[in-house]
Amino acid sequence: MQTAPPREDATDAPDEVTDPDFEETAESETEPKSNPDQASSSPQRDFYIEGVDRAQSAVSIGQSAQSPDDWKLAENRWNQAISLMQQVPDSDPNYTAAQQKAEEYQQSASQAAQKAAGEMPSGGGGSTVVASRPDGLVAQIPIVNRMGGIPVVPVTLTGNEGTQQFTMLFDTGASGTLITPAMARNVGVVIVGEATVIVADGRQVQLPVGYVDTLEVGGLVVRDILVGIGGDVGLLGQDVYGQYGISAGGSSINLYD
Repeated sequence: MQTAPPREDATDAPDEVTDPDFEETAESETEPKSNPDQASSSPQRDFYIEGVDRAQSAVSIGQSAQSPDDWKLAENRWNQAISLMQQVPDSDPNYTAAQQKAEEYQQSASQAAQKAAGEMPSGGGGSTVVASRPDGLVAQIPIVNRMGGIPVVPVTLTGNEGTQQFTMLFDTGASGTLITPAMARNVGVVIVGEATVIVADGRQVQLPVGYVDTLEVGGLVVRDILVGIGGDVGLLGQDVYGQYGISAGGSSINLYD
């Protein structure tokens, strides 16, 4: 009576150990355990977003550049942005836009290099760029993002407290330009009154208004522009670009006389 049970266990054990179906199942269960970890670590980096961030940094540096070293730093940031855009995989939905931006950034990097070498006036700003553009092209505005299908563009504002760059929606449906209260505070916009404006849902609301000393976008400079102050996102309105023809592509918006 003592020996029968062990013999049954011993007989069952080899069947379980040598069963090929069992071995295949064990292997298939253990192999995928490491694959999710590998898959989760590799696609984390978004080269497109990093490239846009580097380009925005280059634009900001160029806006305040006063020395060859400043322009060298701007050139370096442009080159970093180009490298990141070139690393966007062809499976990424932003691949085509990344290739276009890489070409666009190359032109900006070349301009920064020329200014660093003293070949172009560092204070030329938009007028220097306009001189090398096709006839009738007033401004070339880079698109750095999109929000609900609306282009997001870099805009530089100057007020009583200084100059700062922001991103704003290029909203062709807005008749006037709107900046946020934070933007107004940062550059020192003085409120001069109130105005009734029609918002996106058709409501009429009262908003404070004030003058921005200069607004620059894509080389186009508008001085002493009256802007509304409110909301949580800036809107670039037709009072800035309404008199120009507009050509919008995947990576930039061009304004023409």
